[in-house]
Amino acid sequence: MKNNHAPLLNMMVIAEDVGQTLKTIAHPHRLMILCLLKEGKKNVTEMTEVLGISQTAMSNHLARLRKENIVDFTRYHRSLVYELTSDDVKRVINTLYEVYCTR
Repeated sequence: MKNNHAPLLNMMVIAEDVGQTLKTIAHPHRLMILCLLKEGKKNVTEMTEVLGISQTAMSNHLARLRKENIVDFTRYHRSLVYELTSDDVKRVINTLYEVYCTR
């Protein structure tokens, strides 16, 4: 007997993954971090100055984004330079930017 629910189960798994990603990027500071990284690589100091949040808060947000494989960093001496690495999230951020930030 054929399982007609297999596509729905697969969609549910995908929906759970997407839901987690959306939950991660939904925080206003994380959205701003992603918008900054949309423009190119940035170090922590640059981002904290623009957002006006503490370095500790910035580190926590970046750790969450790294955990979800949305951003990654490269170490240059004592400085960490972050970049947006998830192509899917890049597309989402570009769309959000186009809809909400170009008015």
